[in-house]
This record gives sequence, C-alpha cells and structure tokens, in this order.
Amino acid sequence: MAGRSAAPRYFEGESVRRAVIAAILSLLTTAATATAQTASPAPDAGRFTISAEALLLWFKGGNAPPPLVSDDTLDQPGARVLLGREDLDTNPNAGFRITAGYGLTERWGVEGTFFYVPPRTTTRTVASSGLPGSTDLIIPFFDVTPPAGESGTSLSSDADNFAGRATEKLRNSLLGAELNATMRLPIMGPLRMDALGGFRYLRLRETFTFATDSPNVPPAPADVFRTRDEFDVTNNFYGLQVGARARADWGPVFLTGILKVALGAMVESVDIDGSLVTNDFNNFGAPQTFRGGYFALPTNIGNHTRSVFAVVPEAGLTLGYQLTPWMSVSAGYTFLYASNVVRAPQQVNRQLNPTQAAAITGTIPPTLVGPAQPSFKFNSSDFWAQGLTAGVAFRF
Repeated sequence: MAGRSAAPRYFEGESVRRAVIAAILSLLTTAATATAQTASPAPDAGRFTISAEALLLWFKGGNAPPPLVSDDTLDQPGARVLLGREDLDTNPNAGFRITAGYGLTERWGVEGTFFYVPPRTTTRTVASSGLPGSTDLIIPFFDVTPPAGESGTSLSSDADNFAGRATEKLRNSLLGAELNATMRLPIMGPLRMDALGGFRYLRLRETFTFATDSPNVPPAPADVFRTRDEFDVTNNFYGLQVGARARADWGPVFLTGILKVALGAMVESVDIDGSLVTNDFNNFGAPQTFRGGYFALPTNIGNHTRSVFAVVPEAGLTLGYQLTPWMSVSAGYTFLYASNVVRAPQQVNRQLNPTQAAAITGTIPPTLVGPAQPSFKFNSSDFWAQGLTAGVAFRF
C-alpha cells in the first residue's frame, strides 16, 4: 500500500407522479371532448398576464461517488468505507418561476417562462487525529500498474505521526427558460384548452469536490499537505417543444393541467482539475503547488464536451382561486424530467496509475509509467426534479 509516509434519503414519489400525469391526461381528454355549456370567458386580445411562483423541489439522487476514504484497502476482509459510495443530495431545493404572457388576438398569444433554483451545497467529512490508537484513514483505489489490484494511500497514520481529514462536497443548481406561442382551441363552456409550441432551454450544473488535509502531528515539524479534486459538470439543453394546457372553472375555483415535451440536444461538459499544495518536498519552506490530486490527475484533467439527443417532458397540476377578476392564487405540483445528463460525482474514476500522482508517490515531478489512468469517459444518467408550487397571478 502506497502512502504519504513514503514521502439523506431523497423523495421518490413514483406513485404521485403517475397519479398527476393520469389526472392531467384525464383533464385534457375531458376538455377536448367537452361541448358548449356556458358563455366563453372574456377575450384575451391585448391582455397581459404575469405569475410568480415559489418552488420547493426534490432532485433525483443516484449520484454516489466511488469509495473515497476507508479504514483499509478494499480487498481486506472487514474494510469499511467511511466516505463515498453514498448518494449526495441537496434536497429540498427552493427556487422561483415567473411566467408572462400576452394575447395577440382572441385566439393567439405568446408567453415566456423563466425558473431558477439557486446553488445549494451539501458536505460530508471524515477525520482522524493521527494520535496513537486513532483510526488510520486510507484513500482506496484500483492500481492499474502490474500487478494490478486494490491498493490505497494513507490519509492519516498514527505510526507516521500525521493526521487526516477529507471532505466531499456537492453543489448544484437548476435553471430553465422557454418561449412559446399559444393557440386557444375551439372549445366552449367552462373548459378551456390551449395548444402551445416553442423553444426550451434547461441547465443543470453540479460541482463535486474531494478535498483532503494531512498535517503532521507534533512533535513532528509543522507542515502543509492538502489536495483538491474537482469535477464540474454543466448540462445545457436546447430543444423545440409542443404541449397542451387545460383549465376547468367552477365559480372562483379553477384547476389547470399542463403537459409539455421538448426534443433537442443536451450539451454535456465536464471540467476536471486537481492539485496538491505542500511544503514536504522543500524542507518545510514555502508551500508549492503541483498539478493533480488523488482522482484528478494529468490523464483526465481538462475539459470534456459532447452533445447527445435528449427528451425533456414536463407536467404540472395547479389548483387555484380567483380572488378578483384580475388576481388569483394557486398551489400545485410540478414534475420535470431530462433523459440524458451527466452528474458530477459519477465522473470520478478510481482506476489510477499512481506513478503520476505526487500525493501518492512523493516523487517530484511525477512521471507517468504504464497505463494512462485515470482516463475520462462520460458516465450519463437521467434526471428529474419534482415538488410543490405556490403562486400568485395577475391579469390586466
């Protein structure tokens, strides 16, 4: 084993999503087959509408990084993973959505929507004092150099008098915008149905950071030995969408259902960077910075980008109350799905060639000998965000 001494559950809601989608489809079907019962609502020509909603969303989990810290190499019986291998989530995530529309004629209109869920961060940490009797912390990896197999490097050691601390951090945000033309379908009575079509943009961004600190324990000389591995991903979706929206009124109470689907390109970008800051290699002088940490090394550091086809459907159900002819309040449920994204923790590759890692070998400058690992490969999955909405709308 190489070492420095050598130098929350997330909210699923599957049944809820199915029930909401079934209700929306039922509402749309009812609206499409309804016959005239009462006079139609007032014309929309020349009218503006604007609504503001508060969002409380749960993001899909399933983004666990590989084992990052353990108490032994993973091929040893009884080895425990102390950090990594568990999903990270920032749930619940608060945000907002604003929609504005304008009636061009009694039948045609245009509307735009923007929503934003600001960055939110979650962290997990493990530490050991390095004092006699403390747990030795190991960073486990699969060594690809012959003879290949499970290995590890020391993060803390009571025998070699250095402590250890490691933190994994996930930061994410979600943003979207769309611009649609709307067309009122010729349905009379208390039911109204609009077809819509236009352009949708969606951005999911995540940053996963693995940071360590392994200082000497007195009476050993004070030193600096810190690493940082960072995996930053951005998913940008650009697509055309179609959909339908239905509204049923019972006096001042109304129920609105919406179903949209967008088809287009998901541009996936992964930026990987890593560093070691230490003064262990210059007799405890001024700290020096070296390229590469533990899992972000010269063979996978850099920017990696690709475009793939993706489908982004959205469904929502809203119950509202018309306070005045120009103001209403509402509460509801929303569900958004993306068929192909990259999640930050899933981009960590634990197959390493330690010859290029100064943090493992203690060799300056490190020289790659053997397989070029860790390599980079896009690891993609799907993504959903679902949750509750509460808003107010104005019509003038």
